[in-house]
Amino acid sequence: MKDILIKFLPGIVSAIIASYFAARWSLKKIYSEKWWERKERAYSDIISSLYDIMQYCEFQRDHYELGHKLPEEREKEFQEKYSQAYWKLKKVTDIGGFVISKDAADVLRELKNRPKLNWNEEPPGEIYDQEYKYHKDALDRLVTIANKDLKATKA
Repeated sequence: MKDILIKFLPGIVSAIIASYFAARWSLKKIYSEKWWERKERAYSDIISSLYDIMQYCEFQRDHYELGHKLPEEREKEFQEKYSQAYWKLKKVTDIGGFVISKDAADVLRELKNRPKLNWNEEPPGEIYDQEYKYHKDALDRLVTIANKDLKATKA
C-alpha cells in the first residue's frame, strides 16, 4: 500500500496544483477581459457623446452665422442627442475615473471647467464655435488616451 501511495501521490498532488493554477489563471483572464470591455464601452460612450455635442454646436453655429435652418424634426433630433450626450458626460465627469484612466477624467474635468462666453455679451454663433473647439480638443485628447489605456489593459 505504501508503495502505491508513493508511486501515485506525486502525480495526484501535481495534478491538484496544476488545476488550481489553471483555474486561477482562467478567472484572472476572464476578469481582465470583462474590465477591458467595460473600459471600451465607457470610452466609446464618452467619445460618442463628445461627437454628438460637437454636431449640435456645428449645427447651431451654422444656423446663427449662415442662417441655415433644418426641418423641425431634424432640429429636435439634434437637441435630444445633445441633451443625452450632455448628461452622460456630466455623469462620467462627476463620477470621475472609476473605469476610465485618471488622464481621461482630467480631460473631462478640464472641459467642464472651461471658460465660457457670456450669452448676454457674445453672439450665439461665436459661443457655439468656441464650444465646438473645446469639445473637439477634448475628443482628440480622449481618443489618444483611450487608445493607450485600452492597449495597456488588453496586454
